[in-house]
Amino acid sequence: MDLQTAIKKPFGDMKTLAIGMILMIIPLVNILTIPGYILKLASKTMKGDKKLPKFENFGELVVDSLKAIVTLFIHGILFTIVATILAFIPIIGPILAFVWMIVFMFIMVSGVLTLAKTKSIVAAINVPELVKKAMKPDFIIAVIVAAIISMIISGLVSGILIAIFGAALLPTLMVDPAQLMNMLGALLGAGAIFYIVSAVLGFVIYVFFITLVAEAYK
Repeated sequence: MDLQTAIKKPFGDMKTLAIGMILMIIPLVNILTIPGYILKLASKTMKGDKKLPKFENFGELVVDSLKAIVTLFIHGILFTIVATILAFIPIIGPILAFVWMIVFMFIMVSGVLTLAKTKSIVAAINVPELVKKAMKPDFIIAVIVAAIISMIISGLVSGILIAIFGAALLPTLMVDPAQLMNMLGALLGAGAIFYIVSAVLGFVIYVFFITLVAEAYK
């Protein structure tokens, strides 16, 4: 598990990083480009390429993004069906559903990486094969470490933003609650800033996460 490379990867090409961040901010465009780029990143990482791939061949990115969306949608249906069945089991149902949620995380990541490697949706939803590939100790550790670090970073940034916005808005509301309606503009502005920062940070986290797990999956 090459943690150092995964941390440095998003910042290996600042122009590509900037393009990725901009695309992440734009609704719909992010859905049609970022998933395909993540597959491209995963594929190159599994081949031993440590460079941050450039944004090019956008037609291919869109096609791969649609494949990723279809794959994740099918995975989502599978997860929901199994989770619903488990939840109805008396007493231990909720516990089993929670365990299934954790197990499914590894299956889903395995599916995304398989799609990146094979370009085949069929292969990416072949659960028995995905489970076999996901059972490698190195891969399990990489997913856990990547998930923990990603959640810590996201939590810290979100906490800081909420604290800043709260510190700026709360005193005014405490002095004059009637100002709430007048502050809607400020709240919308804060929401926009939160969205932009989350999108920008999201791209960095995606690159870090996929780099770390793909390197362990190859």
